[in-house]
Amino acid sequence: MYTRKVIEKIKPFLTTHDVLLFYWARQVGKTSIMKIIQQDVKGKSAFFDLENPKRLELLNSNFEIFIEYLKIAYAWTETEDIVIFIDEIQYLNHPTSFLKYLYDHYEHIKFIVSGSSTLDIRGKLKDSLVGRLIKFEIFPLSFEEFLIFKWKDTLANVVWTSQKLALINDEIRHYYEEYAKFWGYPKIVLTPDFFTKKEYLKQIFQMYVQKDIKDIGKIREVDKFNKLLKLLAEQSWNLVNITEISKVLEISKITLNEWLFLLESTFVIRLIKPFFTSIRGEITKMPKVFFIDNGLRNFINDNYEIGWNSFENTFFAYINNAYKAENINFYRTQDKQEIDFVLDGKPFELKLGYNGNNVTALNNFEEKYAKKWTVITLEQRKNERYNILFPWEV
Repeated sequence: MYTRKVIEKIKPFLTTHDVLLFYWARQVGKTSIMKIIQQDVKGKSAFFDLENPKRLELLNSNFEIFIEYLKIAYAWTETEDIVIFIDEIQYLNHPTSFLKYLYDHYEHIKFIVSGSSTLDIRGKLKDSLVGRLIKFEIFPLSFEEFLIFKWKDTLANVVWTSQKLALINDEIRHYYEEYAKFWGYPKIVLTPDFFTKKEYLKQIFQMYVQKDIKDIGKIREVDKFNKLLKLLAEQSWNLVNITEISKVLEISKITLNEWLFLLESTFVIRLIKPFFTSIRGEITKMPKVFFIDNGLRNFINDNYEIGWNSFENTFFAYINNAYKAENINFYRTQDKQEIDFVLDGKPFELKLGYNGNNVTALNNFEEKYAKKWTVITLEQRKNERYNILFPWEV
């Protein structure tokens, strides 16, 4: 079974009494991560998949019935440690009261749970779990994990270094372009056939976007919602002009903001805010939109070519999925000087094919903020003023 980097972040909390919540979209590998952790449990453990109706019925029953079940089925006693894994906890009728009661009354029970929708989780996991709950976002595979899933461990070990032979970078670029096209769902990564990959993306889209999201958000104007998805996919990395988009879709600004919130809360898009300081007049208030999964964006567009939009969205998702920056922003002045990304305060300009010329916006940013600049490109050219990197070297 393949491992995931996020497990290293999780490990310090495996020996505490905290309830651990793993959440993100479907099929990103939450269940696999839970099973990897379960394999290393020293002592007793139990796994409950709540998509199984019988398991769901059991956990929705009286607390004491659940405790009796553990004693009978797992020969557990109340003085023994046991780790309980619950997959898709949002299906429980009252997950907050279930977790809180058992957490408070049974100190030897450790809960590790997963959920697939922040809206469902927010609606069901109440504030009374504060101080008892630790949350972990489980992203699709990072590029390094993608290489490991492709049995390219050697490449994964050197992918981020900048001193590599051109032949090595050519091989990494080959895999990066595949990653950009289909992204990081483990099932899709492990599928070699192009058309099968597309079919899996279609199933994920239909199950998650067309069913789950619209059911959760109670979307009535389905055609307009689909048009919004198409528009956002075509214009990813662009500024989100609420007034303009609402006019195009013939919906109110309130409805549009609700739909954008829904798409963010269900891990389809992320709205990136501009980088700002106390310097006035430099900031546009409009955010930029990016798809968290570039493969899903490509499916919606029905275009798997690596053009400018795809290149920039892929880099965003690469940074996002690999936990490489706490703060992801962009920079844009009133006179429209723009830098594609500001990562933890450092500017990164993307050039699909860089010709080695100076970039005015980077020079101005340096003068104002004294920050080191980097140009990200697939076609490297030398410029002594800038740090020139391939995207996988960040």
